Amino acid sequence: MKSKFVKLLSVSALAAAGLMMSTQALAERTVRVSIQLPIKHPLGQNITYFKEEVERLSKGEMKLEIYDAAQLYKGSEIPQAVASGAVDMGLVLIDEYAGTMPAVGLFSVAFLFPTYEVLAKAAGPESPVRQTIDEMIRKTGTRVLWWQDYGPIQLVSKKPVTMPEDVKGQKVRVLGKPSGDFVEALGGIPVKIGGSEQFIAYQRGTVDIGMTGTTAIESRKLFEVMNYVTITNHAQTEFLMVINDKLYDSMSDQEKAWMNEAALAAELKIRGETKKENLDSEEFIKDKTDMKVINLTPEQIKAWQTAAKPAIDEFIKTAGPEGKKLVDEVYKLYD
Repeated sequence: MKSKFVKLLSVSALAAAGLMMSTQALAERTVRVSIQLPIKHPLGQNITYFKEEVERLSKGEMKLEIYDAAQLYKGSEIPQAVASGAVDMGLVLIDEYAGTMPAVGLFSVAFLFPTYEVLAKAAGPESPVRQTIDEMIRKTGTRVLWWQDYGPIQLVSKKPVTMPEDVKGQKVRVLGKPSGDFVEALGGIPVKIGGSEQFIAYQRGTVDIGMTGTTAIESRKLFEVMNYVTITNHAQTEFLMVINDKLYDSMSDQEKAWMNEAALAAELKIRGETKKENLDSEEFIKDKTDMKVINLTPEQIKAWQTAAKPAIDEFIKTAGPEGKKLVDEVYKLYD
């Protein structure tokens, strides 16, 4: 009898230990994150900040593993990888969704956002523009956690580019359809190339002109393979941090609260820093590299804006009623 009692105690102890281990396992969650930029890039640093905030808020109950520099997936592969659950979270250029949902490409429409302030209003969490796009993306199986402000897009080239006609007949690296429409309006040939593939594309001459931000010129060392950067500020590009929608839905309310609080903090932080970082990178290019910085005159900018008008019309035509509604919402922010 005693032996049987001891045996029962042992079984109970093992069951309790198993339950404790099971509860502990459930209490800890590791989220895998794929990004195509180096961790030292401002966007990579912002994701590191998010990771630190989640782990701090959860007291270690949630952990993030970051795989940077396209170790797991290229930027163009992120939407499918996250939607399928192949990876939990990822950094994606907003244009990557524009192929199947043209209206999402709004932020890359050339010269639609005349100032950084208009961009910030349109991309703010409470903006009808932002909320409409977030809901569209959620239909793909990915949920937007936060928007990462990347700043304005410029042109990089081997030869000086100052006027729209300088693009005619040239192969140009574009980010997606809206920027491709812009290049076609100028008589150029758009070639879609991922961010992590830029250096080699410029080095090999795959394209004659590229589109990128000043921070990427610095962090990716594009000044080693291109000679000029023209400050056009023609598009205001946004990156998104997306998470698998089913994974998010499976989280407890507490886990969601930790993720959302950290995401909002990361978004506010980067939007406050981006303008300065882009200007600092421009100064770095001027002072520390052989790349020449071309600042356009007001007359030259007006010429570019006039040349870009067909691209805005094409966006509305392609994106349909949803696209027109979004453009009208942006125009409301001009005042």
